[in-house]
Amino acid sequence: MRLIACLITVLVFFYLLEKPIKKHATLFYIATIIISVLSVLAPKKGLPFVIDYLVKNILARGTLAGALFILVMVASVCPAAKLRGLLLRTRGEMAIIAALLTLIHNISYGKNYFVALFTKISDLDAPRIFAAVLSLVMIVLLIPLTVTSFMVIRKKMNPKKWKSLQRLSYLFYGLLFIHISMIFSISIAKGHLSTLFDLTVYAIIYIAYLICRAKKYEKQRVLCILFMVLICAIYIPIVVTGFKSSKTQKENVTTEENVSTKASSDAAYKDGTYEGSATGYSGQMTVSVTVSCCKISEINIVDTGDDEEYLIDAKDVIPQIIEKQSTEVDAVSGATHSSKGIINAVAKALESAKE
Repeated sequence: MRLIACLITVLVFFYLLEKPIKKHATLFYIATIIISVLSVLAPKKGLPFVIDYLVKNILARGTLAGALFILVMVASVCPAAKLRGLLLRTRGEMAIIAALLTLIHNISYGKNYFVALFTKISDLDAPRIFAAVLSLVMIVLLIPLTVTSFMVIRKKMNPKKWKSLQRLSYLFYGLLFIHISMIFSISIAKGHLSTLFDLTVYAIIYIAYLICRAKKYEKQRVLCILFMVLICAIYIPIVVTGFKSSKTQKENVTTEENVSTKASSDAAYKDGTYEGSATGYSGQMTVSVTVSCCKISEINIVDTGDDEEYLIDAKDVIPQIIEKQSTEVDAVSGATHSSKGIINAVAKALESAKE
């Protein structure tokens, strides 16, 4: 749904502001850079809900940038004449703004994944390694594509050379879908079907684009069909894995919640430090629980595959558990799976602490 909302928002934005954007493009680029910098520097907690959601889920995740790139991609084959005209007139500006917005995504996630890729690759699973490598390749492709999209640079280039260079954008769009699929597959493999819906939207858009392109350019039909087969070859196994994992996760969560309820019914615990594990957003999460004077005194996360952006909010359940001396607390909105993982892992640990 986020991608659909971003596509609609971008179209309305460029429709209403087409003339100012064309006339004062530099000002819009500067504004985009400022937004990117502020988003990267924004505190992890304490922001108003709407701004926090926009920064974490729309900008940092690259959803808005992805929507812009998709509109640039489909511009030449869009079947609706008026919409095609708008996209063709503004795709240069769209592409530059999209590239500038990717700074947020690459810095927000690159500071963890790029660093791990070159310093401790063993911390990353195969999909994250593949996605990180693809990101680096796309960055290399995006730099010349973006620089030559500026009109002042384009005018100085030979038209044929410029067009040849811009053909690299097709490779970029193909790698973008693979990158998105690898990232989403991590969540889908854990049974999160909401992410599968997001991937399905991307797959439908890409296939629709290839169908339109095959109709318009007869010589490219075979190539378009091959790309559609590739998309299906990537998408279908992820779907199958997602539905299988979803069923398993529901069974695991039900068991863990039963344990949580059972643990909360008994407030007497033996002093000591105990560990427990449960399912978080990205797999198993392990916590340590310290009991002093028969009460919960400290809770720490020992191991987890969940992203830090979710953990920051999810950790809000820890002081609540300590205050109530119970795991019967509400999950954190926006970090539901991670916070439930903490709650259920604490409950598992407390099972070992019962007198």
